[in-house]
Amino acid sequence: MKRVVLSLMLLIGVSFSQEGLSKYYLVERVFLMPFVFKYADEIGLDNSQMEKIKNFVKENEKETERNTKILEYLNRKAKLMILEGSDEKELREVLADIASVKMEMSLLNARSVRFLRETLTPEQFEKLKNIIVVRLFELQQ
Repeated sequence: MKRVVLSLMLLIGVSFSQEGLSKYYLVERVFLMPFVFKYADEIGLDNSQMEKIKNFVKENEKETERNTKILEYLNRKAKLMILEGSDEKELREVLADIASVKMEMSLLNARSVRFLRETLTPEQFEKLKNIIVVRLFELQQ
């Protein structure tokens, strides 16, 4: 029961802290990486783990930036199509493209959480979750 409550608090808190980013994802982003970097010592990360995490972030940063630019373009295009009264079939195609890119962004987010679960020990990952819950609770006060 405690684990479920902590998980819900984590998700609610993470959602609260990143409202502006959600427009790029199908589901709200689980935002862990900044906490990993900020609280690396508290979590007990060693140099090898930090290097792996930095490399992972670098590799995924380009894809995230690319997808963000594509989404911004597609959103502008869809708005113009709506304003111009474009054909529903054409608009539907653009909207499907938007959904597809958002799905990719959500999958990238899931991949980063999986990566952290594999890179950190179970104890470190639990510490990370607890830090996030506490910090986000403090922000909401």
